[in-house]
Amino acid sequence: MKYELLAPAGDVQKAMFAIDYGADAVFLGAKAYSLRSSASNFFFKDIKQTVDYAHERNRKVYVAVNVVCHNPLVKGFAKFIASLEETGVDGLIVADPFIIDYTKKHHPNLDLHLSTQQSVTNSKSALFWKSNGLSRVVLAREVTIDELSLLMPKVKDQVEIEYFIHGAVCIAFSGRCMMSNNWSLRDANVGGCAQSCRWRYELKDEKLKKYSDSFTMSPKDMALIDEIKQLMELGVASFKVEGRMKSINYVATVIRSYRHAMDYYLNNGFNPDQQDEKVILDQVKQDLKSAENRPTNKGFAHNQPGIDAMLYHEEERKIAQTFAFIVDEIQDDGYIKVTCKNNFKKAQEYIIYGPNFKIDQVKITSLLNKNKEVVEVANDPMATYYLKFDQHYDLIKNSIGHIKKTLEL
Repeated sequence: MKYELLAPAGDVQKAMFAIDYGADAVFLGAKAYSLRSSASNFFFKDIKQTVDYAHERNRKVYVAVNVVCHNPLVKGFAKFIASLEETGVDGLIVADPFIIDYTKKHHPNLDLHLSTQQSVTNSKSALFWKSNGLSRVVLAREVTIDELSLLMPKVKDQVEIEYFIHGAVCIAFSGRCMMSNNWSLRDANVGGCAQSCRWRYELKDEKLKKYSDSFTMSPKDMALIDEIKQLMELGVASFKVEGRMKSINYVATVIRSYRHAMDYYLNNGFNPDQQDEKVILDQVKQDLKSAENRPTNKGFAHNQPGIDAMLYHEEERKIAQTFAFIVDEIQDDGYIKVTCKNNFKKAQEYIIYGPNFKIDQVKITSLLNKNKEVVEVANDPMATYYLKFDQHYDLIKNSIGHIKKTLEL
């Protein structure tokens, strides 16, 4: 069986990184009809560029067209979907019956995947949507693994199942939230979510006695790295990572980590040496933790989540490591050309990583700005800098050279 690791793509560059770090497919949003209007999202030319890049590497691109389609959106849909099909995308993630019906009738070559917004929680519902022309069902995030084990034998030879494994979780059932509508006049179901559940609130009783000034209704993020083997054994077709609004570092780290875990089981089977398996998973979990920006939890995977699945009073955790720069190329003079992402300076230790390598405890011995002038600190985001490391130059050069053969931004 082929398993798909599905990555979020907030823009073209993130899509490329996701693909090169191990994603079998990426999902993205166009400038309309998507539930992430705050993300960069893609013009049709950007989608075409991403599709070309993916198809050259035998990967796939899906577009989220999963809004609740109110009447004003119906009028422009025909033109939108025709333009979208011309980009060559492999499929759409859909929820609204109008969008499903229209696309089936007028664009039958587009593969349709049912969004989690439809909250499918049982085999009968999954097969209903299969009978209505959908090739894949993204299960509700509230489906436990026990429920999944009952569902899979009844559907896996008839319709693909996609399961959410990592990323932010909505306080509402499968993301169908009205908090933004009521509190900020932004409709979450047409892409306007204001993240109201993550705001800070004052908590008082009926007598206005103040209990807290930092109350939130924010769920912890989901992380199911420990459950990957079980999910693969059950026959889940696609493993979804959420995060179209996350950084390149987040996408690359998370996809790289799950790729390593999934490949380990593909290469060693589901009954590998336990000690060897523990070493692999411990390293992967350490890498995942470095990209966290809030604590993680198992969500609904094992049972109804309790109070420990929420961030009622905690401050959101800061990312454990700072995303300092992107390595662009190794130059003939021995300097490494990089793009600055956050402030960094000489003498500190850095981790350099790519899809298949990771080098710890590397120090910068020389740092130049874009004019090749010596500086002590890189503090101009997105600007070019040049640097040298104290060790591992050849390994970095060879590794980056291999990446650059495929990663052409």
